[in-house]
Amino acid sequence: MFITASAPSNNVLGAVNGLAQTSGSMARIVGPALTTSLFAFSKEYHVLNRNAVYAVLIMLTGVSRWLASQLPDEIQDRDE
Repeated sequence: MFITASAPSNNVLGAVNGLAQTSGSMARIVGPALTTSLFAFSKEYHVLNRNAVYAVLIMLTGVSRWLASQLPDEIQDRDE
């Protein structure tokens, strides 16, 4: 709903939705590869007592939660 509401007009609604789908797909491609590499790196080089991957993911979760809290409580309709 936030993605649809972020389109400035109905003419670009398809492009905005396509960009959102592409971004989500890229995250699903890149995310597991980066996480696996970070896991292997932290285990091999004993970074943060072999727990660096968990620290990074916890920080990423915190940032994501903060960003989600910045979204408005209600979505304004473009027709109003």
